[in-house]
Amino acid sequence: MRDLEISFEQQNPDIDLVVQHIGESEAYFQKLSVGLASGNGPDIIAMQVGANANKYKSFLEPLRPYAEKSWGPDWKSRFHKLALEQSASSGEDYRVLPGGITITPLIFYNRSIFESSNLEEPRTYDELLHVISVLRKSDPALQNGIGIGGKEGWACRDIFMAIAGQIAPGKVYRAEQGLVPWTDPDLVESYRWWRKMFEDGVFDSQALERALYPYAYNDFNRGTLAMLSMGSWQLSVMTRQAVSGLYHPNRFGLFPLPQLTEGTRRAATATVDVAWAMNRDSKHKEAVWKFIEFMTTGEGQRVWSNSLQVLPSATGIQVDRKAMAGQMEEKALATVLDYYTEPGMAGTRELTNSDVQQKLFEVLQALAAKGITPEEAALQMQQVMDRGALFENTN
Repeated sequence: MRDLEISFEQQNPDIDLVVQHIGESEAYFQKLSVGLASGNGPDIIAMQVGANANKYKSFLEPLRPYAEKSWGPDWKSRFHKLALEQSASSGEDYRVLPGGITITPLIFYNRSIFESSNLEEPRTYDELLHVISVLRKSDPALQNGIGIGGKEGWACRDIFMAIAGQIAPGKVYRAEQGLVPWTDPDLVESYRWWRKMFEDGVFDSQALERALYPYAYNDFNRGTLAMLSMGSWQLSVMTRQAVSGLYHPNRFGLFPLPQLTEGTRRAATATVDVAWAMNRDSKHKEAVWKFIEFMTTGEGQRVWSNSLQVLPSATGIQVDRKAMAGQMEEKALATVLDYYTEPGMAGTRELTNSDVQQKLFEVLQALAAKGITPEEAALQMQQVMDRGALFENTN
């Protein structure tokens, strides 16, 4: 952010950009809610598309008029179709514009641990079980399975969306729209697979007890956890620029969630993880728009994409593959970019309804802890949908 701040102010010497780090997402959204409601929120707001953006859209300035004035009637051609479609979920007046995409889930693995046990990246569920079995026998001190940071609902969701992308392609999104029930047999089977993976020891024993950052992530970096589910943002520590002090070259590789059953297709989700918005109460709207231009289609988009914190959402911006630390890292980036451009992407990472998404977090954690059955999970999801529909009809 410091590099972006300097670059923006060099291009706009009459504007003072003040960047404030709030902390983790919970603290950020808590402060954002209070600030916007009181009319004291920040001029510029960054958030994910979907449930988060929809929750705050009444506080956000429509950006379509700004885009049409600055970029002309064909302004949409400046963005990848996937990124723009997701940004439109908050309204065709575009309360947010895409700043970068991330892909989940990606299973990062410790290369040296895999090589010492003669293991390769698993492509099927059986191969994944074999990897876990070999690692369990080769080093008793090693934490078994894949770390997921399941104490936080979003980390559970990322895995589940990939499962459902294989077992029930597209049905999570159709269920959220009320086009199919959450009790659909394919969705119930997706819940069953989520629970089965815990029963089969696919995830580490502390999966539900700790957050991904910093706890599971620190164990992965220390080499006491061989595999960790993260997203494409983690490629940012695998560049030559970031190597010093953060990463040991050629140490990590990655693979998508393996194929679960014969006939299914490995799936990942892509989401505009950072979209930019303007506070409707801002007294500096012209300056805010300049920053949004900078971060969505300008130099800020190029700088941020090359950091690999996000993948580019703007057309014409290409990631420099040679910026990666070595061949292993180039291969990891190529794997991610293949999914990024693949028409068969499972769908979005974020749901659009905050109540439905929160309930999904809860049922996934309860399922994993064997507090409910897959059928009960599906029923609870449907009850949330039914209550929402009843509320809309009442109003």
